[in-house]
Amino acid sequence: MSAVAHINDYKTGKFYRDDFRGDISWNGYEHNVLLRNEGPDAKGVLQFSDVAMATGADDIRDARGTATADFDNDGDLDIVINNNPGDSGRAELSRATLLRNNVGERRNWLAIELRGTESNRDAVGATVTVEAGGQKFTRLVSAGSGFASQQSARLYFGLGDNTQVDAVTVHWPRGRVEKFTTYQDRAIAARQLIRITEGKDFQVSELPKSSGQYRNAVASGRDLYHVRVASR
Repeated sequence: MSAVAHINDYKTGKFYRDDFRGDISWNGYEHNVLLRNEGPDAKGVLQFSDVAMATGADDIRDARGTATADFDNDGDLDIVINNNPGDSGRAELSRATLLRNNVGERRNWLAIELRGTESNRDAVGATVTVEAGGQKFTRLVSAGSGFASQQSARLYFGLGDNTQVDAVTVHWPRGRVEKFTTYQDRAIAARQLIRITEGKDFQVSELPKSSGQYRNAVASGRDLYHVRVASR
């Protein structure tokens, strides 16, 4: 049915009420998908497979925006999903879904946080390139990454089996370029957090411990619908 052809009914909200929809859903109850990057095929085209059912991530709630962040500070990215309860009247359907990644932490990684001085403080627009094992990986610090969503400003680089990186290069929004190949005369090791202040500091530390607020939210289920994403 065309909403434009029945504009007066559309303005009353008729098409969104349960008594009109019945068992038909316009934008909800479809299973979510979680795509795994399988790498390029023989022609160089990236291939993906849906692993949502295998990992328990095939939720049927009306998912909208998504964002990634390392919520438990274990070195891999978790996913949080905003859900829309529509006119169901069920508050539990609006609870965010947290997909906790229990797989990525098994491989090596590097986390980087930027702070601008000449550029904007959050370093939005900066790019970071990490070189390791003969490969280059580039990430962009962005703002507004999805519908009603914002990714973590901390950048993560998956390093596979590489235990160190050859170089870290930052292109700041104001044009400054900084390249780091060592830290305290040693190679930059994997599985740590690097904090870089534009034109000033380069600091290395462990990731902070998960906050009590995060653990309590997961344990209680009051604020998050929690799913552990793990291999089977």
